[in-house]
Amino acid sequence: MEKIDFLKQRAKEFWDEANRLFNEGKYNLAAFSLEQAVQLYIKYLIAKKVGEWPKIHYLPDLFKKLAEIEEDKEFYEFYENNEIFFDDLSDAYFTSRYLPKEFNRSLVSALLENCKKFFKFIEEKLNERFDVNQ
Repeated sequence: MEKIDFLKQRAKEFWDEANRLFNEGKYNLAAFSLEQAVQLYIKYLIAKKVGEWPKIHYLPDLFKKLAEIEEDKEFYEFYENNEIFFDDLSDAYFTSRYLPKEFNRSLVSALLENCKKFFKFIEEKLNERFDVNQ
């Protein structure tokens, strides 16, 4: 296993955990796990390209960094078209732990679907597969 492959593995573990938690009705933790899955996967993609991952946690900044590294305008377009998704997922990182906001089934279901859209985009653009099936 390469020194960065653990990031992809952890992302997959968080993805699987998010789905389990969603099915159990634990929406706050499911939202947090989705954010962690996407965050770690983006860090993996960046590290694969430049040899190390950034020590930042804010998803919009991470995705913009990936777009910058890839030098592909479609990454910027994807971000712009999905900015609310990235903001909602970023909120999950903080609010699921530190604020009294409650994530509901509808919101987490939308986050799940948008995560799948993100993983599909990455697969199409970078030929990097992330298995979303359980």
